[in-house]
Amino acid sequence: MADNRQAQSPDDGSWESGTPWQESSQHQHSQTPEGHPRFDERQWQGSYPGQRTTPPTYMVAAILVTLFCFFPTGIAAIVFSSQVSAKTNAGDIVGAAEASRKARLWVLVSLAAGLLAWIILMAASAATSSTTAFMPAS
Repeated sequence: MADNRQAQSPDDGSWESGTPWQESSQHQHSQTPEGHPRFDERQWQGSYPGQRTTPPTYMVAAILVTLFCFFPTGIAAIVFSSQVSAKTNAGDIVGAAEASRKARLWVLVSLAAGLLAWIILMAASAATSSTTAFMPAS
């Protein structure tokens, strides 16, 4: 009384879709914690199906704003931009996209702070310099 049924092999197409464990793993990146923006994994697809490219790191911009604009917020931009590649290599695409977004934010904050400081310094310099010579009355 042996069971004559054959075991299904992965080659017969039965494993491609419809299994509950595959469906739950496919939607892993679409579920985000409440309060965080939803990440659309399709926007990071490469030139052929299945290829993923990394989100932009903004490392060059982070270094430049640190050197030339505003040091404290530039350091934050460098920290977040270095996390992009590390998280992508670890397979955390959602985390890499979030780190990329934060790096961009801190680059822009540093740039704005640097421009504001430059404008204030130019205004203060113009206000203190005198274009007319002081001539005492005789």
